[in-house]
Amino acid sequence: MDTITTTIAEATSAAAGIGFTPNNLAETVPIMGKGMLGIFIVMGIIILCVSGLNRLGTKPKKDKK
Repeated sequence: MDTITTTIAEATSAAAGIGFTPNNLAETVPIMGKGMLGIFIVMGIIILCVSGLNRLGTKPKKDKK
């Protein structure tokens, strides 16, 4: 397992000039979760606004007899 993390660390360091530290992963997962939760909340608000505008903007259908 240690060789995998070493290989990843060397690859990211060479490619992007950044280092991979598995210890920081535990700190970043909650931040990522908060960001994803925020995205879903904003998407929900947008969906509610669009559906509300659709209900306000459509004319009621009249039954033809």
